[in-house]
Amino acid sequence: MEIPFWKLEGIGNDFIVVKERDISMVEDESSFVKEVCHRRLGLGADGLMVVKESEVADVKMRYYNQDGSRADLCGNGLRCFAKYVYDQGIVSTKEFQVETSAGIKDIEITEGEPGEGITEIKILMGDYTLDFLRKRFSYDGMDFEASSCIMGVPHLVIWKDVLNLEEVSRVGPVFEKDPSFPQGTNVNFARVVDESFIEVITWERGCGKTLGCGTGVTAVAVLANELGKTHRRMAVKSPGGLLFIEITPIENKIFMTGPARKIGEGRYLPKQG
Repeated sequence: MEIPFWKLEGIGNDFIVVKERDISMVEDESSFVKEVCHRRLGLGADGLMVVKESEVADVKMRYYNQDGSRADLCGNGLRCFAKYVYDQGIVSTKEFQVETSAGIKDIEITEGEPGEGITEIKILMGDYTLDFLRKRFSYDGMDFEASSCIMGVPHLVIWKDVLNLEEVSRVGPVFEKDPSFPQGTNVNFARVVDESFIEVITWERGCGKTLGCGTGVTAVAVLANELGKTHRRMAVKSPGGLLFIEITPIENKIFMTGPARKIGEGRYLPKQG
């Protein structure tokens, strides 16, 4: 069995995309995802998305983390998914809707034509649920001030004056599984540079430290604005690149705009036995 796939990336977050009909013979999708996303024994990716038909939108996305677990939403993944279905002709207009487990998302292709290397994509991210704005956490003799919300998936934001990669790798997995978050949480370390610019490094639930996280960037921007740290329009920089977040003044709609790039395509040969 050969499975056609595309590999794409958005600000360094990389994904495999396959069509549901092409994996119809796969008995255990979770195990299949772990195999495909393995950095040594598979294609290597932060996650995998399955293109499905939808009864309520133009197309449906099923998302898996690198470890085979399901997630309701992935912002960078959704932009890559949008580029795939647009370039493949599965959708025929630059404005369309994608059904996700976190609801229907409005997509707009703002720059580029089918087949181009980079396409700017704007997503209406939907509502968020505020967990808390100010809470103190302690670990290994260190105190952290944090905020938390659900932005499709759970996000903890630890506010820092200086970002430290070693600290992200050491502290991230601890808070990912903190008892305060029964389902686990993504952990974002954020530095507000000024009212229009934020720097973020994310430890993703089920994946680890990544070059970028779309829902994480959006969560950081929303929480920073709630705390009065930023304006409603801001650039947010992850190690893999920039995303732009806008919170409208009247309806508080949250838009995320950023790139998606096709890396390559091919046919995957699953392990036998």
